[in-house]
Amino acid sequence: MPTKKKATKKKAAAPAKPPTKNEVYKAVAEKTGFTRKDVIAVCDELTHVMVKNVKKHGQFNFLGLMKMTLVKKPAVRGGKLVRNPFSGEMVKQKPKPASRTVRVRPLKSMKDKL
Repeated sequence: MPTKKKATKKKAAAPAKPPTKNEVYKAVAEKTGFTRKDVIAVCDELTHVMVKNVKKHGQFNFLGLMKMTLVKKPAVRGGKLVRNPFSGEMVKQKPKPASRTVRVRPLKSMKDKL
């Protein structure tokens, strides 16, 4: 009587996790020779400059790598009948307040490096 071989499933390799904030700080500190505290101070100030410029001008070009743009979405009144794309039935639209969000787009230099 021949024995059956068990089909062994190989687990797919887990995707590599992106580095944490502390790992990034440590790597930059090692590459540049700055202390970790200096790197954190520079990153915090860079974040402050980005937020300030996006608020004031509506966009910020980050070193030619990516562009951050402020997107203002207007308020939506509720009560309008709209079609549910999944079921096809008509439902009343919920009211939504106006909101602001940031869109980040890669620029050519970032796309070329990938």
